[in-house]
Amino acid sequence: MLLSPFTASAQEGRIAGTVADDTGGVLPGVTVAAEGPALAGDSRVVVTDGDGGYALEALPPGAYTLTFTLPGFEELTRSIELAASSAPTVNITLRLGGLFEEVTVAVTGTAIDAPAINMPHAVAVVSRDTIEQQGSTQLVDLFKNLSVSHGVIGERSSWYNSNQPSTLTENVANVNLRGLGASRTLVLINGRRQVSVPARLIGGRFVDVNTIPAIAVGRLEVLKEGAAATYGSDAVGGVANFVTRHGFRGLELNVSHDYFDSAGDTTVAGIWGGRIGASNLVVAAETVSRQELQMAERPWTLDRLSTHVGGNRAGWSSLGNPGTFAVGAPVPWTADVFDPRCTEFGGQDEGWTCRFRYAPYDNLIDEQRQTRAFVELNGPVNGQTNYHVEGLFANATIPNWYTTPSYPPFPLTSTTIMEVGPNHPGRQAFCGGYAGDGKADPGGACACGDPWYFNGRPYGNSGPGRRLRRESQTARIAGSVDGDFLLGQRNTHWDVGVSYSRAKGNLNLPAVYTDRIFRAFRGFGGPDCGVGVMADHGSRAGMALGPLNGAVAGQGGCMYYNPFSNAIEFSDQPGAAFENAANPDYVPGLANQEQLRQWLNEEVDLVSTTDLMVADATLSGNLVENVADYAVGYQFRYARANGAPNAAGDVTRNPCQVAGDATCAAGERFGPYLFTNVHRPYNADQQVQRFFGELALAIGPRVETQIAANYEFYNIAGRHVSSFDPKFGGRLQIAENLHYSLALRGSVQTTFRTPSLDDLNPSPLTTLEWISETGAYQAVDRFGQTDLLPEQAFTYNLGAVLFLEGGVEATVDYWSYDFENVIGSMPYDAVTSLYSSDDPATRQALSPFIICPGGRASDLAPEDRCAAANLQRVQINLVNWPGLTTSGIDTHFATRFDAGPGQVSLAWDSTLTVEYDTKTLPLEGSDLTLYSERSAAGYLNVAHPIAVPLPRWVNIEQSYDGFTHDPKGRRFKMSLTYRFGR
Repeated sequence: MLLSPFTASAQEGRIAGTVADDTGGVLPGVTVAAEGPALAGDSRVVVTDGDGGYALEALPPGAYTLTFTLPGFEELTRSIELAASSAPTVNITLRLGGLFEEVTVAVTGTAIDAPAINMPHAVAVVSRDTIEQQGSTQLVDLFKNLSVSHGVIGERSSWYNSNQPSTLTENVANVNLRGLGASRTLVLINGRRQVSVPARLIGGRFVDVNTIPAIAVGRLEVLKEGAAATYGSDAVGGVANFVTRHGFRGLELNVSHDYFDSAGDTTVAGIWGGRIGASNLVVAAETVSRQELQMAERPWTLDRLSTHVGGNRAGWSSLGNPGTFAVGAPVPWTADVFDPRCTEFGGQDEGWTCRFRYAPYDNLIDEQRQTRAFVELNGPVNGQTNYHVEGLFANATIPNWYTTPSYPPFPLTSTTIMEVGPNHPGRQAFCGGYAGDGKADPGGACACGDPWYFNGRPYGNSGPGRRLRRESQTARIAGSVDGDFLLGQRNTHWDVGVSYSRAKGNLNLPAVYTDRIFRAFRGFGGPDCGVGVMADHGSRAGMALGPLNGAVAGQGGCMYYNPFSNAIEFSDQPGAAFENAANPDYVPGLANQEQLRQWLNEEVDLVSTTDLMVADATLSGNLVENVADYAVGYQFRYARANGAPNAAGDVTRNPCQVAGDATCAAGERFGPYLFTNVHRPYNADQQVQRFFGELALAIGPRVETQIAANYEFYNIAGRHVSSFDPKFGGRLQIAENLHYSLALRGSVQTTFRTPSLDDLNPSPLTTLEWISETGAYQAVDRFGQTDLLPEQAFTYNLGAVLFLEGGVEATVDYWSYDFENVIGSMPYDAVTSLYSSDDPATRQALSPFIICPGGRASDLAPEDRCAAANLQRVQINLVNWPGLTTSGIDTHFATRFDAGPGQVSLAWDSTLTVEYDTKTLPLEGSDLTLYSERSAAGYLNVAHPIAVPLPRWVNIEQSYDGFTHDPKGRRFKMSLTYRFGR
């Protein structure tokens, strides 16, 4: 039978689509070849256009194999059955790679375009596929899985995951390459800087990667060595560059929910991209919700104190409620009278105190809600000029941050503020039941009229925990223009960009007014009592009641605070005897009213803001064809940081223990609250200018070198600091043939990092730290020093790169850093430990850093100085540590092979930290050692001032990636990741 040309044409089909890379960027110039029996041994070949599109027209029905090739990318084949008159769409993503294949791409670590694998330094590229295979729906998960990253803050940062704990909120996450400190890792978005967190930090701030929508990230480029010569002084530890999916087109929606035994995370994300004229617009957004996970939901976190080994009392405080009482005079850690219901309420009876378990009031995970959005527009201005504009906004909310019912009332146990007189109704009821009791009243205190002084906290086992709201926002806008022109008959590329970003957030703590607890112990508490208080610096309380104006203690609107267990009916402690059974000593008329509790409490809040503006220009090109490429540039940075406390938390408004009073001595200006600190407003800025240059040389067919230099000068806090830092790198091709390729690479450089705005801030940064000598968290003030020296480091890297035919690749790199003048704080625990010494000379040397109830220890006579167990707070300085040395080995191995209809990929990435040694820190002006030389590699380093958790990580990843050979194009993927660390 003969067919007319018209009939044959009607049966022909068409295959079309687009080709993109793994970031979503379209790929022009891809060769697309179609082969099949219907073509009778022939083939159809087309090349993708400028938009990455292709179309194979007039194909007879039948089975086809499509082959997509582009130099520098892995060749990809797809099988498809073309039905008569059909027009299926086949969109393809190509991956970088392939033996001996090269492609010119912009990679982190250089201003000159070159293939990543050809760099003399170690660059790791984490593709979009890898992020998805790892299941890293959040970027914090990605960096926890990245072997080169150690000590990542995330999940739980406010108290336990940082050596400067209470300055960060729980939603923050960071990048910490080599464990050198997150502030020493430079974080870029599309090659340009991002603002740091709005929080004062010792040693410098870092970028919160939780503000970047994970769905918008196309790939992550990690430079695993110092890069000050290329990027400036804050790239001492390395660089993490987030490259977004600028060429994405279409719509992608992701929903994930992780759940395990009453806690989980939910992520909803989407990205859309499309053409607007000749430009491409991409919009991405995601929202993340985290459920609250309380300690009580994980019973293993609430073990009894007796199960702790070696005296570790984590989760327990030395002051609780019920508590103990000193008789006749305030003496800390004294139990002349012991409330006998300590154990039944969940406390730990140690004879001299009733310990309080605060762990149930410190969530493992706080409820969080995070929203992030990113938008970018890319396109041509003309045939040789392109533009890029991007914007980012992120909001993070912790709606119910959870903490203890009250904090320990230091230093009130050494004063007469918490005085219980003989007419106190709670004391009278207590003595009515326990007078002469061998445990509760061993000395017969109930029979005398002496005042008692409470050794405990206002609220403890009675609950409830206190909740506050924390919130932060981050915004960014950036733009750049780049293009090409001829300079001396040679093509030259130029790039000019400006970015501005801002972060703002609050950090708050609840507080109890000292003067209000003073009134409440005397029966004049409550918002409607009307009895005031005045400063009385000559008294042991430091204050006195104002005119009574007819008010009577405990009557009318005046209320007593009752510190005895007869005020509590049930315990709020999980597992306590009185959790579900009523306290038989409870007297309803003696209970502390909710109105009184709210009146005693206040919120101390600090709103911090950071701004960063960066303008830079780069010129790059070719000096000698195939021999020498260059890049030169200039950058200007302006950074500003400020903190604004609320009225209640402003030390300039409320410096003394009586709210509103300003007559106390300068050394006693710690604010009007028990335990909780007030803040001093601050505002500081920094200007940086840098000039940089880079030269890439090919010395013959086997040797490639990189020479770079950076000159940078600062204007900060009235100081002018400058540094010149060179870098040299090289790559030697040992062998190259059809079967394998072997090359050696290495680099050496100096780096420099100036003290940050926070390091030079002379006002104290106050955090709450565990003081083992007192058995409780207490205030530690860290003072910035304007005479701090810049950090300096000498770093080098040596490595080898091996490729084998069949898709096998392996690298090994040895790296080393040698730091001098590392900026960090004095170790507060070493200060308190040395101060507790029996040696008078040692105590004298440490006394300037210890604040006693009577004032600074160095201002007191030796016999009047407090014992370490009674200290009020610790004040230490930021110093230049003599240095640290660290080195290690990175290894990478990857291969892939066919398995049935798919492909199995195996990868090994590991970092072994061989050493991380900190040098001995002496106490200036003495022969004492504050911190001896020690190794931090392989340890948690909880209290180490300049080291983070440093495990030895090894990641093994393997995946099965296949597709079915049918027009539906179904795709099956399986990923298995195994990680271990020590």
